[in-house]
Amino acid sequence: MFRIFILNIIFSLLFLNFVHSDDLFIKWLKDFKTEALLKGISEETLLHLDGLNPIEKNIKLDRNQPEFKISLDKYINNLISINRITKGKQELKKNKTLLDKVSKKYNVQSRFIIALWAIESDFGRNMGNHNILQSLITLAYDGRRSKYFRNELLSALNIIELNMVKNPDIIGSWAGAMGQCQFMPSAYLLYSQDWDGDGYRDIWGNKGDIFASIANYLKNEGWNNNYTWGRKVNIVDIVYEKKYSKTNKPISYWSSLGVNTINDTSLPNVKINARLINPNKNNSSAYLVYKNFDTILRWNRSNHFAITVGLLSDSFIDK
Repeated sequence: MFRIFILNIIFSLLFLNFVHSDDLFIKWLKDFKTEALLKGISEETLLHLDGLNPIEKNIKLDRNQPEFKISLDKYINNLISINRITKGKQELKKNKTLLDKVSKKYNVQSRFIIALWAIESDFGRNMGNHNILQSLITLAYDGRRSKYFRNELLSALNIIELNMVKNPDIIGSWAGAMGQCQFMPSAYLLYSQDWDGDGYRDIWGNKGDIFASIANYLKNEGWNNNYTWGRKVNIVDIVYEKKYSKTNKPISYWSSLGVNTINDTSLPNVKINARLINPNKNNSSAYLVYKNFDTILRWNRSNHFAITVGLLSDSFIDK
């Protein structure tokens, strides 16, 4: 009897906590809608939020992102495979006419457009199947990065408000990234392109819009198509210092320290600044990275990600 009594108390407490949490969310959502209305979102658009609730699984995923949990080598091996390299080369050839036009307009090399497309959505095969508004509500309500995701939720509502997409029931990743290039809503508003002029920025199904949007992002974040992203280098003969990752110096400077190519030959004699990063934290190899690497970092602030994009793009070059 006493055991049943204790179980009833536990159940009651759990029920009260659930109601309390539910009440907190209802209040949070009410406050958010008030803010959205003041920022120009209509009541009609806000109806898309009705019936949406936070999802615990999304919060757990946000705390376990692979860039921060696995080694660089494992990360690279997970994203660069023979099949992906082969597919990338095929897509470069198949879409050459379109890519040449996009590359010329935005001054971004085609191989980087294809590399980002490949890594972000596996050439459009994995865009996610989550309701974007539900994903963003979850992470905006959660306390870890609530300010960031609150702004992204407002951006997503603006996309619907401005009739920028054919279907307002936007589908994407658990973190709110959308389409084949996985733009967050704020990036979509800033950088997505209507390449074919049909009135929509269709990064879900229109290759012209997808490629142009990727290129436009890179262009506006400082891309220079006269150069590449960087290179893997040999640093066996130098003592690596952490300050190097923030030290932009000419290639000749790094050569003078003893940095060589991965094949142990001299670095190219080009007039470009670079910084030295050492994600593996050992002296067997590191990476000399250029300004374009920092542009990739603006897409995703992870050295793992930026290095992998660079290496995959290199793999598309016929040698």
